[in-house]
Amino acid sequence: MMPVFRVERRDGGLAHLVMDHAARKLNVLDADAIASLESTLSDLEGAPPRGLIVLSGKPGSFIAGADIDAIGSITDADQVHTLVRRGQAAYQRLASLPCPTVAAIDGVCLGGGTELALACDSRIASEESRTQIGLPETLLGIFPAWGGTTRLPRLIGLPAALDLILTGRSLDARRAEKLGLIARAVPAAWLVESAERHLAAVSQRPPRKRRDRYRPKGFMNWLLDTTAPGRATVFSQAKKNVLARTQGMYPAPLAAIGVLERTYSRSVAEGLAAEADAVAPLVVGDVCKNLVRIFRLSEDAKRSNVVADPGVKPARVEHMALVGAGVMGAGIAELAARQGITVRMREIKPEALQKGLQVIRGVIDERNRKRRVAPREVDAQMARVLPTLDLTGMAHADFALEAVVEDLDVKRRVFAELEVRVPGGTLLASNTSSLSINSLAAGLLHPDRFVGFHFFNPVHRMPLLEVVRGERTSDAALVTAVALARRLGKTPVVVRDSPGFVVNRVLMPYLREALYMLEDGYAVPDLDAAMRRFGMPMGPFEVVDEVGIDVAHKVAGVLAAAFPERIQPSPVLEQLMAAGRFGKKSGRGFYRHQGKQRTPDRSVRALLGLSHVRRPQSVDTLSERMVLAMINEAARCVEENIVAGPEQVDLAMIFGAGFPPYRGGVLRHADTMGLPMIVDRLHALRAEKGPRFEPCALLVNKAARGETFANG
Repeated sequence: MMPVFRVERRDGGLAHLVMDHAARKLNVLDADAIASLESTLSDLEGAPPRGLIVLSGKPGSFIAGADIDAIGSITDADQVHTLVRRGQAAYQRLASLPCPTVAAIDGVCLGGGTELALACDSRIASEESRTQIGLPETLLGIFPAWGGTTRLPRLIGLPAALDLILTGRSLDARRAEKLGLIARAVPAAWLVESAERHLAAVSQRPPRKRRDRYRPKGFMNWLLDTTAPGRATVFSQAKKNVLARTQGMYPAPLAAIGVLERTYSRSVAEGLAAEADAVAPLVVGDVCKNLVRIFRLSEDAKRSNVVADPGVKPARVEHMALVGAGVMGAGIAELAARQGITVRMREIKPEALQKGLQVIRGVIDERNRKRRVAPREVDAQMARVLPTLDLTGMAHADFALEAVVEDLDVKRRVFAELEVRVPGGTLLASNTSSLSINSLAAGLLHPDRFVGFHFFNPVHRMPLLEVVRGERTSDAALVTAVALARRLGKTPVVVRDSPGFVVNRVLMPYLREALYMLEDGYAVPDLDAAMRRFGMPMGPFEVVDEVGIDVAHKVAGVLAAAFPERIQPSPVLEQLMAAGRFGKKSGRGFYRHQGKQRTPDRSVRALLGLSHVRRPQSVDTLSERMVLAMINEAARCVEENIVAGPEQVDLAMIFGAGFPPYRGGVLRHADTMGLPMIVDRLHALRAEKGPRFEPCALLVNKAARGETFANG
């Protein structure tokens, strides 16, 4: 087996420590890599060079992090502790080399890769857009424990380090330089030359001052980082922010804070020991396992074949025809233009077209505030959006998409006009959220080239894209659609045509149950609070106000027509619409809305004629009915082969509906609760509330056989 790390001795007594994992596309720190690092460190310790540069042998990438599969599979906390201490020891040997060390970073540098760089005396990085430096471990239910939690605050200060560790966000080279995480951002072509120059500068420092370290600028920074009261304030605020964001359901951020509280003013050795002790139980815990599983599923969705024949290759999409410049259409145009696709965007009225362009520019400006984009890139992106008031200029389209009003006849008219104006091989797609793809394809000349392409709002933030395959959709069309979804940075889930597809189909019984509970006398704020406590980002009534009561009513109507035995139209929605309440867009719905502020509206109960008020014993008792409705419908999606398996339902509900990731998805949560218990509760609710709670056959059979969704 070829070594993962190698030492290349250079002229003048310098050496390069090069990582190039031949068995992997990207450098990953697995057991072979650590063993190889230990061996090369013995070489360096035996014959120390005058200076050492650490770099990657893979062009355009540094180190992607630790082996995710190993993290997901290990179940013994003592074994985790041993492995963590071994990795820490190797990194500490690098940090203790008698020669100066500089990491030269180009491309992705995450997790254990960043921790390896932190073990060096200093760091430089290429200023290319591909360079991203960060510690995303908390997104996997753990925290940086190969020295990252201990070393990063000593380099950039406690407040900034906590922000990076607790959020898991990454930085480009310019922002990393500004924060002090790297010493210089340089052009990629001059990376090694710049690293050698920087190494020479580091070599001039006294040995005890060779390592880059944090030097507070200003009294307040000094106070927060170096004094006990200041640090106590930082830790207190960090805990407050974490609890507000996670409701305490994610233990890793709090564990990282705890390690730093105990060890920040102590030695690195004590910090490393505390890291290992605290991270070991997290790695074997349910939250980590669920988050790693979701990560693996999302990665598989971005790579796996979606048709049986791997020889079917996607057509390249460079020109998009887009009909509809509303919020969804403009969001899609911005996304496509960002990926280098020319978009011919059509609207009927000039005002609508102008508003669509303003939405696009607003999204670009928002992204620019978070991550600096060169003005020329912004101008180039806007130039790729070509507005039009008619259907001319569509002759070069490789992909044609409509994002107009959710009405079957309107969409059919759009496709009738569009199909005859685009080239013969163009893929046609609808951004419908609930209409039948087969019905939309019925009037097309080439239904084999038609798919559903269901984005979620807001387009630039929501990661899911449901790619809906109709009865006549060809393999080539599906493969092209999935490849385009991946190019747009979305996580595609392939769905068979069915009312509501997956996300809306599973959500609607949940939202309808919330309306039943409102009619039973429970208060809107209590029901929303119950689901937020469960882990949903918003409660059911907050969601309905956000998407629009009229939109929810229309989707509910489609699903009620398809599944009348368990989904009934809601008189509550009809009453609110009759009163001119459409949710956030009209300023009033279940709540009052003013800008971003949302306040309870006590007049809703009187408007609906609801006088009886019920108080729950606890918020957990409120959430049960709504969650069981989701589980039952999610199981039906698997039973009816709407998706390939339960994993795709879980992925879709997390990425498209915000189901709490730490629970692993709707059906993973069902496994955790126990399928026999779920079936018993559904039978009890069926007796009390009616046939909408009839457990589906798949749930009943799995419970009877002692199976789970995870094991068959």
